[in-house]
Amino acid sequence: MARPIDPEKRQAILQSARTIFVRDGFQAAKVSVIAQDAGVASGTVYLYFSSKEAIAEALATEFFERAIELMTRLLPQIADEDGLERYIDAMVLLADKEKDLLAQIKPDPSRAEDEFSRCKRFELNEVAANALEKLMEEGKIRRYDKNILASLMFGMLHSIVMGAVVFNDRPLAVYRDTAASMLRLALEIKPAT
Repeated sequence: MARPIDPEKRQAILQSARTIFVRDGFQAAKVSVIAQDAGVASGTVYLYFSSKEAIAEALATEFFERAIELMTRLLPQIADEDGLERYIDAMVLLADKEKDLLAQIKPDPSRAEDEFSRCKRFELNEVAANALEKLMEEGKIRRYDKNILASLMFGMLHSIVMGAVVFNDRPLAVYRDTAASMLRLALEIKPAT
């Protein structure tokens, strides 16, 4: 009979992997070191994850789930006063918090063309597109193709993260205010008064 999966043990392995990946780099990280840090035997890690890559995928999934939760909660509010700014700030804060880990598990985001990454990007785009479609149906924002709009907004967020968080070439406030002004005009949202 197989042992039941212990969610606390799984989470301890993921937390240790996060620490080790950031400290040592994904390529240099060893499952045995992750296991030791998590307080489990090396073999126990393999009861939960088939490989180091599977651990990285689980961490990426956690990131995408948090991003989807933020989108689901905040994107429907972008037509509200300061709603665009709150949405941008929350998404950028998430990326900033996870930037060291993301740099290790997906070192070159432009090459993230594996099936997992494509599926997660599609899922993010679908969540955004559906929220935007509802806002369009309610007459809160201008009507566009929901999928293209979601993709363009995601691209804008990506540019903000790269510029303000990764390269730190301009303050976040400058990016956020510029992006919010552009989106407010394009979406025909009345400015906050």
